[in-house]
Amino acid sequence: MALVIGRGTPAFGNETERTLRIDVDGSVWMKPGAAIAYRGALAFERLPTIGAVSGKDALLREVEPLVRATGKGRLYCGHHAAHIGVVQLAGEPLIVSSSDVLAFESTLDFRPDLVAHGVSIAAGGLFVFRFSGRGSLALLHHGQPITLDVSPENPVSTDPHATLAWSPSLTPALKMDVSWRSAFGHGGHQPVQMYFEGSGFVVVQPYQRAGWFDADPHPVRKVASLVMA
Repeated sequence: MALVIGRGTPAFGNETERTLRIDVDGSVWMKPGAAIAYRGALAFERLPTIGAVSGKDALLREVEPLVRATGKGRLYCGHHAAHIGVVQLAGEPLIVSSSDVLAFESTLDFRPDLVAHGVSIAAGGLFVFRFSGRGSLALLHHGQPITLDVSPENPVSTDPHATLAWSPSLTPALKMDVSWRSAFGHGGHQPVQMYFEGSGFVVVQPYQRAGWFDADPHPVRKVASLVMA
């Protein structure tokens, strides 16, 4: 199965390649600071750490906060002029890097999580959202993403900084490899690669983010990675 990243629907879709348009009638979730304009009667509230079901959940809400827009109106979103693509989930689950989630409909179930704890304790963490249910999900990307099929006979290694999403049937491992850094030129970044095996797909983009595996990660990310280990 290949992940289809398109332009969405009239109610939740691209206004331009770098701007998302959402007709809100109820509520919608988005990245803090994603709203650039709106019409109508909308209110905005950050998902609070108070009320989290556990200490882990509270930490993850602090590390990867979300804002809910409620009411009725038209909302326009964007983030640092990145390209925006929309995925329509119809019951199949999906894992997405938290940095690349722009907005999603409240009909989707979601859970923040930390991937591959062993390396993340030293490196600061690889945070993701696990989505399920039915609804629209807007992703941020740079350039044109590609979907790579993974099978038991054909595992795939990726740059974590370029990895956008993958199917939950895959369990990625984070591995240290000095030759990986030399070959792909990440400079001061940790020589880390993601290794996917099993049956499913992984989506990568032609762009490497900064920040996940820097030597001096965000202190709250460090604490969260220790708690989640």
